[in-house]
Amino acid sequence: MKRLINFLGVGLVLAFAMLLTKPVDAQPNVGVNINFQTFYDQLSPYGEWIDYPEYGYTWRPRVGSDFRPYSTNGSWAYTNDNDWMWNSGYDWGWAAFHYGRWFHDPLYGWMWVPGYEWSPAWVSWRGGGDYYGWAPIRPGINISIGFGGYNPPYDYWTFAPGRYMTSRYISRYYYPYRNNVTIINRTTIINNYYGSRGSSSNRGRTSRSYYTNGPRRTDVERYTGRINTVSVRNSTRPGRTSVSRNSISVYRPAVSRTSNRSNYAPRTVQKYDRNSVASRSSSSNNRTSRSTDVRTNSNSNSSNANSSRSRANTATRQQDATRDNRSTNTNNSADRSQGSNRRFESDANRSNATQQADQSRQRNEIQNRQQQMQRSQEVRQSKERTEATRQRSNAEAQQRSEQMKQRNAEAQQRTQQMRQQRETQAREQSRARAESQQRSVQREAQSRSREVQAQRQQSSPRVERSAPSRSVESRSSSPSRSSGGDRGGSSRGGRGR
Repeated sequence: MKRLINFLGVGLVLAFAMLLTKPVDAQPNVGVNINFQTFYDQLSPYGEWIDYPEYGYTWRPRVGSDFRPYSTNGSWAYTNDNDWMWNSGYDWGWAAFHYGRWFHDPLYGWMWVPGYEWSPAWVSWRGGGDYYGWAPIRPGINISIGFGGYNPPYDYWTFAPGRYMTSRYISRYYYPYRNNVTIINRTTIINNYYGSRGSSSNRGRTSRSYYTNGPRRTDVERYTGRINTVSVRNSTRPGRTSVSRNSISVYRPAVSRTSNRSNYAPRTVQKYDRNSVASRSSSSNNRTSRSTDVRTNSNSNSSNANSSRSRANTATRQQDATRDNRSTNTNNSADRSQGSNRRFESDANRSNATQQADQSRQRNEIQNRQQQMQRSQEVRQSKERTEATRQRSNAEAQQRSEQMKQRNAEAQQRTQQMRQQRETQAREQSRARAESQQRSVQREAQSRSREVQAQRQQSSPRVERSAPSRSVESRSSSPSRSSGGDRGGSSRGGRGR
């Protein structure tokens, strides 16, 4: 019974988790299937197809020189599927911004390579502080769990303040591209991956796909406030994305996979030639001058041209045209030799172009590494200068402290010496006063003794002179005393007077 209860509990938890992480069908238009020929035909009026050495048929839009994918003429919206979706204002945006990848050629500019998988936006995200940035993902980058190691070039990135992420006019608030290196150093890659987000038709089989979802809604809402989500609806025909208040309508059919992509080709294709880029760019609006550089995908003959104009986008009729071309070439050896020569020349030109592209990429990588090394060296030198300044200031402060201590010690020593000198002087002065007092006392004692002696000397002769008179008087007065008392009284009174 306990096992049954545990089993039911685990089942409920798994079911709840599956509901929370339910994948959303990235190709909801199951009944609508297209192939690469649709891309070739629908995008031809808006640009030119170029046989690129590395990626095959690539498309270059006919736009201004300031064009940047996922940056020009568009904005971001947050859908009910928790996806950041790019809403393009171009008529061809349904294809170029949701299927395939973009890359930048040094001479041709931004170019698009078709793909099978649909995504709200094939971009890589960065975030940090008040910055949010995104960059197109190059062709050949497999978005999986190991995608975090991919770092687009610094000039691929577009950065904007976080508070304008949901604004339809976000292009007004982009940071200047010259600040990309500084902002990249202040931000980090956002690794929010989603797997199995939709399917593509491949003979009834479902292929898993991964793509980055961008910053979390709660993180962005710290800058923008509450974000109102929109629902994504399926449009029935190609064209510009329709944006309303609560929904977005976009054409997103399933792309059929095929093992032989050579069955599909643009009606007109340009050769990849770096030498003629300047002349083609100056006459980009002149279709007559561009037609001189156009070549057909198969050998030039009337049967192939007629079949390509009358085909109904089916593989069978393409194969018939290919077989007709092969039979015609076998009957005409001169045309075959010319075709082989042209193929050899095309292969040689393609190899040269590939080498030039590799050299250009190597130069760019070397420049990027040199710039990174230079920046790291500058940072290291700045740290060394800061450390040297700090050590110098510490040494100067320590030296000043030692000097202050020495001065305080000297001042204390001087103060002690002065105190000792004052004490010595005070003792000497007190001793001198005591001695002077003692001398004065001695002088007074001597003077008193002299005075006493002088008085004694003065008083001793008087006594000697007065002694005989007293004896005579006594002898003369003795008879009178004997004769009567009155006379004696009068004589005593006379002596008293």
